[in-house]
This record gives sequence, structure tokens and C-alpha cells, in this order.
Amino acid sequence: MGGILVTGAARGIGRAIALRLAQDAHDQGARAQLTLLDQHAAELDVVAAELQALGARVQVLAGDLSGLDFAAQAVAAAVQHWGGLDGLVSNAGAAFPGALSDYPVADWDRTFALNTRAPLLLAQAALAPLRASGGSIVVITSVSASHATPPLGAYSASKAAALMLVRQLATEWGPLGLRINALSPGLIATPGTALAYADPAAKAHREQRVPLRRIGEPGDIAGAVSFLLSDAAAYINGAELVVDGGLTHTMMASLPQQAWQDQAAQRRLPQTAAAG
Repeated sequence: MGGILVTGAARGIGRAIALRLAQDAHDQGARAQLTLLDQHAAELDVVAAELQALGARVQVLAGDLSGLDFAAQAVAAAVQHWGGLDGLVSNAGAAFPGALSDYPVADWDRTFALNTRAPLLLAQAALAPLRASGGSIVVITSVSASHATPPLGAYSASKAAALMLVRQLATEWGPLGLRINALSPGLIATPGTALAYADPAAKAHREQRVPLRRIGEPGDIAGAVSFLLSDAAAYINGAELVVDGGLTHTMMASLPQQAWQDQAAQRRLPQTAAAG
């Protein structure tokens, strides 16, 4: 049994994913073997302690995936530590807001390095051990991959590229026995999005746009990742699982509909019988 590598594991969605995988193994009478990767070393240690309380075995790796070498080094360290690799969750990413009209090239390059290039480099490094184990990859993308999101143009573009990367890898590596899928979160309350929900009125407005009438929690994403990594998803490959409470299907519902509502009400009125 190999390990599972989770990137961006110190906070938010990554932390929730690691905790869910540990809990799943605990519930099955087993011990998860998890490698946690993040640039926030102190916070990683806190998460590691939480996982160990659930019986998980944990390896911690601190570093920055925006460089060219760390991804391969991290995968090699995980494989050496566990004797193999059963899964990879590419969750680490970043967003640097700004209008594209004068967006700094340095921010653009760093966004793509973290959100698009790092998942590729991790996948390349993990190919051989995952092929040996029959494991799978989950890349955390975003609903912004398919929906323009000002002022996060670089983020949207990088996540769109990551989504296509998943489809391409799934097509090329499916014949090798690997599954690669994307998971696109919608509105999720995390430390990184806390500013968006600091104003109660703004939070309530966003909640009203979601058909389920709530902002998602990291655990909502973690459960979906657990499914995609499991044997229950054995025939799912190259898919994008959107976990957004139905938000992305509400464009037409958000437009003024008074004329149609008036017509529908008129149709429901009793019809006067014509005089004979």
C-alpha cells in the first residue's frame, strides 16, 4: 500500500481533504498514509497532528510548487517514504486579483506556474508509481475555469488550462490504467475567501444566488475528492465534477423574468365561457 500526496494541505480545502482521507481509512479499520505538501510549514505540523489523532501515518513536506524542481522532488520523497504512491491530489494554487488591461506579467506567470504547470509536473513525476499501483489523480480546478471571473482573469485562464490538462492526461494515460479527473468548487468558505464573506450582507447575497442557499464548506469538496479517488469511481476518467450547489446553472434564473411570470399567471386565470 502506497501513500496519497495532497498539495496545499495546510489550510482550507486541502486540509479538509487530508482529514477526510484519514477519517475514511479510520472508519475502515485502516491507517491512511498521507504526504502533506504546503509552503506553510508550521500550519502543516498542526494538520499532521490532527491526522495522527485519527491514526494516520503522515509525512510533511514544506516548499513552493511554483519552481521547476520541487514537484518532482516531492513525489520522489513520498514514493520513497511509503514505498509507492496510490493517489495524487493537486490542490495547491493561488489567485492574484487584477484587471487584465495592465496585469503584471510576473503575476500572470506565477499564477500559471502554480495552477497549471505544477499539476503537470506533479503528474509527470507520479506517472510511473501511479501506473504501478493503478492509482489516480484529482486536480482541483474551479468553476472559474468555465466562467469569466473579474477581477481574477489570470486565475480563470489558468484553471481553464488546468481543466484541459486533465482531459488531455486522461486521454493519453487512460490506456496505461490511470484515471485523472478534475473537481471544480464553487463558492467555498476558506481562509483564502474569508474577505468575500466578511460582510454579512454580501455573504447573504451570494447565498441567495446558490440554489441550495448556502456557501459550501471545505468538507463538501473533500467528500467529492474521496469519491473520485475510490474504487466507486473506477470508470470515471477525464471528468469535471462541479461541486457548487447548483450555482453555475442559475444564469437565466438570475435575469428579470417578470414578463414571463405575468404570462404564466394569465394562463392560470379561469377562462370565461363564450356565450352561446
